[in-house]
Amino acid sequence: MGAAARANAKLVISVVQHGTLGENLDAMGTVMSDASRIVRIHPAGSGKILNVAVVPGQHVRKGEVLLTYQDHSLHLVRLEMTKAQSALSTAQAAYQNAAAAYSRSRDLEGITVAAGETRHRLALFKAARDDITARQADVDTLQHQLDEEYNSVTESDKGQITPTDETSSIISPTTSEVQSVLVGVADDISPATELVALADMSSVWIVSDILPQDAAQIVEGGEQTTELPADGAMTLLTSKITSVGDLADPVTGLVRVISRAANPGGHLHPGMFLNTHLPTRARTEGIIVPESAVTEINGISTVFLPVGPDRFRPQEVQVGAESAGQKVIVSGLTVGDRIVTHGAFALKAIIQTSDLSDGD
Repeated sequence: MGAAARANAKLVISVVQHGTLGENLDAMGTVMSDASRIVRIHPAGSGKILNVAVVPGQHVRKGEVLLTYQDHSLHLVRLEMTKAQSALSTAQAAYQNAAAAYSRSRDLEGITVAAGETRHRLALFKAARDDITARQADVDTLQHQLDEEYNSVTESDKGQITPTDETSSIISPTTSEVQSVLVGVADDISPATELVALADMSSVWIVSDILPQDAAQIVEGGEQTTELPADGAMTLLTSKITSVGDLADPVTGLVRVISRAANPGGHLHPGMFLNTHLPTRARTEGIIVPESAVTEINGISTVFLPVGPDRFRPQEVQVGAESAGQKVIVSGLTVGDRIVTHGAFALKAIIQTSDLSDGD
């Protein structure tokens, strides 16, 4: 293998060491929604359904519109806001008049204005100031209601076209699957009405069914790996095992193992079948190598050892266990051997295309 080909294959050669690797149990896993994470959405106001944009079983993203309704309550709150703002303006004008009257009274006290009149005007001034505080509190309360109640993780008025538009949108608070839609177009609704039930899919259960005799070997709290096909390649998802069943299902005779996996992108959907690898208490000792160091040639597990400048020899090995991207070699290697830990696939391709009898 020439230096250019070696560089192109990005070969990495490492010295192998002895170690211990936990064995995995391979199983078939099924993605399920977490039953404890059902979101039931109610409207902030009362009104009439204008449009329903989703159906049961549909997957939705965070912020996606589920339905819209004509929000009569929003119209009433806006009317209250108009009245409150008008009352605040009136209070501010009264305060200015009271402040001016009190100031004149102090300037003329003892000349043309009696001390009692000054005290009276001071009382009016303080009352006008307190009235502004009360009216401002009314405006702030209504503004908070508009900002927080009619704009929340489940509702938004941002889609309105004009200031008088009463359309409110019910939105998904997270990546979810629609479980049920409980209203239809033209239905009258109120804050007590349940509109939509969602299964929060930001995290999911991966459920693996295994034989009862294998269940005792599974490590609860251990790190499970799950194969995810993506764009023609295979990636590994890690998740923590949260429970291992004590009893077998009377129908299937199998024990259920559950892990909870993060699903921020919403790529895992209920009903998906995936290959899972469950950590067990069994341990295997041997030479620990990266998974990429071992390749199959004619059905034989093989690694490559450097035997000279740009020359490599295939070596048959026996794999005892594999886990988390590593394999344990129980025969065929010794501590201190140097092997190709990255680029073995390129060397395999050269052998298969060149038919080199000496395997170099």
